Parts: sequence; C-alpha cells; structure tokens
Amino acid sequence: MKYQLAYQSLRGARPTNQDRVAHAERDNAVLMVLADGLGGYRGGEIAAELLTQTVLRGFRAVKQPLIQQPSAFLALSIVQAHNAINDLGRAHPELKPRTTCVLCLVQNGYAYWAHVGDSRLYHFRKGQLLRRTQDHTTTEEWRREGLLSDEEVRHHPQKSRLLKCVGGADRPTISLGEETCLEYGDTLLLCSDGLWSAFTPEEMLEFLKRGPLEESVEDMLTAAERKQRATSDNVSAVCLRWEEAVTKIAPLQGNRAGDVDPRELWEYGKRVSAAQKQRKPASNDDRSSRDLAQDIRDLEDYLNKKIGPKR
Repeated sequence: MKYQLAYQSLRGARPTNQDRVAHAERDNAVLMVLADGLGGYRGGEIAAELLTQTVLRGFRAVKQPLIQQPSAFLALSIVQAHNAINDLGRAHPELKPRTTCVLCLVQNGYAYWAHVGDSRLYHFRKGQLLRRTQDHTTTEEWRREGLLSDEEVRHHPQKSRLLKCVGGADRPTISLGEETCLEYGDTLLLCSDGLWSAFTPEEMLEFLKRGPLEESVEDMLTAAERKQRATSDNVSAVCLRWEEAVTKIAPLQGNRAGDVDPRELWEYGKRVSAAQKQRKPASNDDRSSRDLAQDIRDLEDYLNKKIGPKR
C-alpha cells in the first residue's frame, strides 16, 4: 500500500494535553486512532491513553493477513476500551475517566471507521469534502434538524455538550462508516474538536494542498492554535493521503456496518470481560496480547455464525 501519513498533537492554551493520536502499520493495513479525553472529568487524559493502547494492542494481536470483519473489529475495540476505562474508574473512585474517539482502518485499498462523541473523520476527494462523521452532540442534532448551520455549530457555546462518550455508566453509541473504496489522492483526516472548531472543511483543504502532508498538517494545527489563542483547546490530527489507484481487490462483502448489532456486541463484550477476569494471571503485556488475540478469534467465529462467513 502506498500512502502518506502524518500526525501531531498540540496542547493549545490548556494546562495539559488530554488528546492522544496514534497509528499502527502492517503490510496490507494501517490503523489510525484519535482520542480526546474529557477535560470536565478527572482522568480524561488517562481514558484517552487507555483507549489508544487498547485499540493498538488489538490490532497488533491479529495474526491473520486480513481482518475479515473490520467494522466489528473497530466496534469491539471501542467496547473493550469502554470496559477497561470503567474497570479503571472502579479501581480508582477519585477518577471519572471519559473520552471521545475516532478510529480508521485502511486495508487493501478500503477504509472503515468508527467514532463516539465529537472527534471527527473527514474524507476529502478531488478538492471537495466527500463525507464527515456526525457528532454525538446536542448541536449536531440541532444541525440535522435544520436549526443550526455548520458554521453556527463551530461557534456555539454548547458545541462540546456530548450525548455519548467512552467510559461511564451509559453504553456509548458507536457509529460505523460503510466500507469505502479509496481513490488516488483521497485524504482521510481524523481530528479533535480543537481543530474542526477553528477551520471549515474548505479551510482544511487549503492547508492540505500545500506540499508534503507532514508539513501541511503541522502548519494547519499551528495555525488553529494561533487562531484560537487563549481559548484554544488541545488540537490534534492524524491524516492519511492515499497514493494508489482504485484497488482491483474485491470488497469484503461479508462486512456490513449495518450487520453489527449493538446489543449483541455489548453482550459479547460482557462475556469477554467476565471470561478475562477468570483467566490465570500472567504479566500485563502477555495477558493483554493473548486475551485480545483470543477475543478477536472468538468474535470472528461469533459473527460468522450470526451473519455468515465472507462471501
């Protein structure tokens, strides 16, 4: 696979940086992760870090050449992170760790993504915004109802009022993007609200057109931090520019975001969590890698029984 990849995270005007960005690569796939810890809760930074590490460990634990159920894999990764964050909160009652997140897996020329909260994915193609994720916020609901414009959402005083997050008593709504075939020059931008509240999609595109991707992303985040000055939130992004022609590899037709039943997934996650607590103790790293690898194998078996194997 040929692509450019760039990422950066700036503290802005905040005393700490509660955003986390990361990626992991293999021969035929790359996983991008962005998490934005909730600053209004003690432990947001820890929640963002825990989510990032949980997702990356799951990706690295997959031994098969392909993840056969990418949408389910991304959703399960968020379920596991939610459970891990809540376990941490129960062990440390003084903390209330919460985070938003957006994940994107690119595999064999196809992109898959999942998100919770107001961390966004933008998909740009041929100088235009093709699509973006829809926030789990009150202002996003108002926008969909026609009560606010995109510009008004960016500057609304309640733009950060989340309806869902990872961690906490409520199960988060996990929104999944449908399998998307990438074209040469496509750009996938994952970012925290510190970036999208500063720039419109058109302004983001102007930055992304400038030179190498790494320099473009650095310039864009620095400009966002400078533009917002004393009000600047943490500003973070991870960005991929696709540099191959449209793939001739057939899509994973057995992978349909609509087939991932949230209730069944959470029930499965509950069983996984209970089983993990009964397993023989081992070192943290060994236990995490083995458990996640087995969970992924179990999940693929479970999904194949529910919706059938890959066709």
